[in-house]
Amino acid sequence: MSLDASDMKDMKMDVESESGWHVGGEMNAFYTDDVALFSASQRLSLQEDPTQPVIQTTGQGSSGVFEPVAHITRSFQSSWGKTDLTARAQGFVFTDQTAFSHGTYGLQLTQTLPRETVFRMRYHYGPHLFLGNHGPDELRSSDRGGEYVTTHFGAAELERKLLENVTIRGLARYGDRSYNESFAHRNTRFWTLGTHVMWEIKPGIGLLVGYHYERGLADGRHNPQIGEDISYVTHYVEAELEARVTDKLTLIGGFDLERTSYTSGLPGDDFLGAREKIYQGEVLVRYQLTEALALSVGYLHGRWKLSYEDEAARINTVTVGSLFRF
Repeated sequence: MSLDASDMKDMKMDVESESGWHVGGEMNAFYTDDVALFSASQRLSLQEDPTQPVIQTTGQGSSGVFEPVAHITRSFQSSWGKTDLTARAQGFVFTDQTAFSHGTYGLQLTQTLPRETVFRMRYHYGPHLFLGNHGPDELRSSDRGGEYVTTHFGAAELERKLLENVTIRGLARYGDRSYNESFAHRNTRFWTLGTHVMWEIKPGIGLLVGYHYERGLADGRHNPQIGEDISYVTHYVEAELEARVTDKLTLIGGFDLERTSYTSGLPGDDFLGAREKIYQGEVLVRYQLTEALALSVGYLHGRWKLSYEDEAARINTVTVGSLFRF
């Protein structure tokens, strides 16, 4: 569960309402006991990239991780309403297991419209993410070794306030995941449809609930000689409760559930009839030290289970972070 300013979820601070340039950032420090699952667990979020690639090489050790984030926004008024153009860069820097270090980059356009409506367009680019090393007896591919994936996707959202305390959002996205040559049969194109509901239960207490349906089609379905097809259908649900205890102290708790059914029809494929279930929970405390600086501490626990594996993989992560803006 990663938290986003537009939903009560991202621990980024809201961009100021006036026109002009606004700069902000974060610096978070983590300790995780599974480096292979860490990046996917941090993106298990409605407005991130919750349907990460299948990860078969779990249990590769622990590490400290630093996450620097920088974003810059240009805000201006037009005849349509307020417009925000935002560029964002994020990194995960592993102190051990440094092969897992990587960055992601994004652009977003947010346009306010009449009748309390907001439209967003977002582009996400995540290059050369290391997923792990495979042993010689694991895959049907003739080559073994490191698995890497590059992800591109574009997303569009339309958000509308239905009642004084209820807002609904629709999401659609389309993208692809491209793997290195040894795993090119896993190259996947995907599309997603989702609905999010935000309910302000009472001042200071808000609930976010969302659902995504996603379909992914892998190149392996056209290559029966390779014998592996990771095409899938995924259902993803998230619920998050945020409570402002005092003017400065906020508590956030969330739960994520993801179920993936692989649709391979290739005889002998490990993914024939396979399913994956992911459960993840997170708690976080945020303290607004000054108007421009907030501090946070949190804990995440997740469970990832492929049906053909004997045991579930588990991840535990502790985080300490700061958020700032200018």
